Amino acid sequence: MSISKAIDPKRVGISKSLVTSTALCGRKGWFSEKIRLEDGSRLPFIAPERVAFGSGLDEALLIIAEALRAGRTWDESDVVDEALTAVMARPTIGIDWEIFEAQLRAAIKIFVYDVLEPELVTFRDVYLQGLDGESLKVDGLIGTPDFIFRKWKGEEGATMILDLKASARSKSTKDLRSAEMAFYSYLWSRYSAGELPGVGYLTYVRTKRPTYQLITGKATGEHLLLAEQYLAATRSVVGRDSVEEVAFTTSFCGSCEWRKPNPLVGFDGCSVGRLIASDEKEEE
Repeated sequence: MSISKAIDPKRVGISKSLVTSTALCGRKGWFSEKIRLEDGSRLPFIAPERVAFGSGLDEALLIIAEALRAGRTWDESDVVDEALTAVMARPTIGIDWEIFEAQLRAAIKIFVYDVLEPELVTFRDVYLQGLDGESLKVDGLIGTPDFIFRKWKGEEGATMILDLKASARSKSTKDLRSAEMAFYSYLWSRYSAGELPGVGYLTYVRTKRPTYQLITGKATGEHLLLAEQYLAATRSVVGRDSVEEVAFTTSFCGSCEWRKPNPLVGFDGCSVGRLIASDEKEEE
């Protein structure tokens, strides 16, 4: 695979990840920007199963999409092996790899039945992982959408930014106004000198009968206004000198990576998060 999903851990600028983290909790955003390794890299996130599976699916479908765009055949077992290798190279916690592999293989099979065979999405005229592995960088903003279609459904000049998700629930039209979709709309409008893209999610819904869901819509001026609000809030948070100056919520403490200490960088863990019971299983 020539296009990598890996994003530079030393990147600077306000990213989609920083905006969405800050939208969840100010402290989460502050830590993700301020706590770094000596070389300037962001800390590697120790991924639970749900996050690792999403990463594995991203890797697998990137391989498939690149092959389809180039008119090459692809082999399911090779795709699974490459995706597993990539995920297992990252820090993870509490994963049964045999089950993980079986579920990833099933997700690829369902992708063929739900997406490729009915041509729900075709991977022509598409950029992968930003601009084929290069992040979009404009005015101090940085973003790497999973897919940027320049001819969505064959329409000349119809750009669609599509994000891939693995989730326990389906998306709704309300999700098309999320922090990340507002950010991508704003970023693309700056990159393309005013063009508003379509935005959408291709979601692998992990229920008892898993399926893929496609939901799309057109970005509007409201997306840009929302993005400006999110960006203002993010800049306010990361501009603080101390985390004690930053507002927080406790809704996501149980699964937050900043809750626990990290001796690698002398980080004691979030003082708020440590008080909240974990909803994850600890390693024995």
